[in-house]
Amino acid sequence: MSFDLITPAGSITVFDVFLRLGIATLAGILIGFERETRNKVAGIKTHVLVCVGSALCMIVGEYTFLLFPNSADITRIGSGVVSGVGFLGVGTIIVRDHTEVHGLTTAAGLWCCACIGLSAGIGYLGGTLVALFFSMFTMLVLRYVDKWLRSLARDFELYVEIDENHNIKHLLHELRRLDVYYTDVRINKSGAPGDGPIVMMAVHTSKPGMRDGILDNLRELDYVRFIEDLG
Repeated sequence: MSFDLITPAGSITVFDVFLRLGIATLAGILIGFERETRNKVAGIKTHVLVCVGSALCMIVGEYTFLLFPNSADITRIGSGVVSGVGFLGVGTIIVRDHTEVHGLTTAAGLWCCACIGLSAGIGYLGGTLVALFFSMFTMLVLRYVDKWLRSLARDFELYVEIDENHNIKHLLHELRRLDVYYTDVRINKSGAPGDGPIVMMAVHTSKPGMRDGILDNLRELDYVRFIEDLG
């Protein structure tokens, strides 16, 4: 199946373009679907547009090279996409009030999605599908490995909101009772009127796998209003 509607040279057919952009769309749908199911800021539409746009940029680069083989650099547009998509990724990274960073995986996924789109756009469909497979493997399988490793961590940051200043010493006493060592204790005032202080500290457990139990114990304390592991 060949049509000469794309280039007079006839080296890129309509079917080629349809297949490449179709594979790019599939990659964007799959990666975006995983993000969408986890309620992330960049979902299916964003990933598809990034992937298809990147693929089209690479097709345009190839088309330009076919028309002007002695003056066109086929890699120039692709390198611009790889660097430019970083600005889109930055928009998905959020630093919340609790000094916790969200969106790094989504930003990395957008960048990877752009690279997959470039691969699809240049016609390297085998590499595109392999990269898509490992991208989905990373997001669907390795996130459970990551969660398991984090549960075994002996060092992490605690963010605790308590109701009164005098309960800070009770909190520290409870940590010692749980065989937890703490350093770099920081006490801040809450921004909301009437709320108690905010305590942040670095903690170290005596053995791995204690993190979830420690958090559960502290949540049961009457004077603890909110607690979170900042990693």
